[in-house]
Amino acid sequence: MTRRQILSLAAAAPLVAGKKPLQFDIKWVNPPAKTPRGVTHHTLRSAAMGLDVGFNLYLPPQYTSGSERYPVLYWLHGAGGDENGGLPIATMLDQAIESKQMPPIIMVIPNGGKRSEYRDWEPQNVKPESFIIRELVPHVDSTYRTIKERRGRWIEGMSMGGNGSLKAALKFPDLFSSVVAYAGSYEPLPKDGYLYPGAAPAFRDWIVQLAEWYIADHDPFELAKFNQHRLDGMRIRLVAGTRDVAFKDSEAIHAHFQKIGVTHEYEVLLGVAHNMMAYYERVGVEGFRFHLPALQSK
Repeated sequence: MTRRQILSLAAAAPLVAGKKPLQFDIKWVNPPAKTPRGVTHHTLRSAAMGLDVGFNLYLPPQYTSGSERYPVLYWLHGAGGDENGGLPIATMLDQAIESKQMPPIIMVIPNGGKRSEYRDWEPQNVKPESFIIRELVPHVDSTYRTIKERRGRWIEGMSMGGNGSLKAALKFPDLFSSVVAYAGSYEPLPKDGYLYPGAAPAFRDWIVQLAEWYIADHDPFELAKFNQHRLDGMRIRLVAGTRDVAFKDSEAIHAHFQKIGVTHEYEVLLGVAHNMMAYYERVGVEGFRFHLPALQSK
């Protein structure tokens, strides 16, 4: 039996009796009241889930006046969010392109389902991984003028989206060439629910439930070891704030990458707490620019 088969079996293991079923409350389509320049809201029918899923799409100003193909940055929102969580980041990207700090690129912001951890939950018909990897990426490549190669596909995100983007890059290294992960919770969730001091009781209860459903196929530590030989050339950047509740997780995955020899960048931001705009105001444009050398990769 291959390790991939073992991991697949592990995915079925949570179906064993005794674990409390998870209850998701997800609104899959959320048109924004107002969109930034260059952003339009769309829906895509998910065959995996049998429903429509919303996503926001940013096209640079240059897109309508030429025939050039562009790289695509997939941006993943945090827990409790939806496809509108990345609209401020699309505005920042647009400003960076206008000021020529960045060349023109496309950005896609999918709805990953609040608190989904960007993994498929078969019993609840919550399948953000299948939607993004097997449905949205092919749809974007077939509908828009993208660079339809690994070198032109990048991913990043914040918090749950940081975890999700890193997992996607490690799990599907033939699909993505670059990842920037901000403040993700990468370690297996604590079984007592105390993810960080001061967490609300309802949130702690949710963490307890999630922890029971751990599988190695969604553990970035295990994925890095399993796909280590396939990560050569992958651009990986981790960013963590010293006041962030997830700081210890970033320290742990950084040490793990060092131990097993996964090339990556790691930046620590002094005094930054778990706040998306605090991260992006400090190093967001630098993060966008981190992806650019991937265009020269194979």
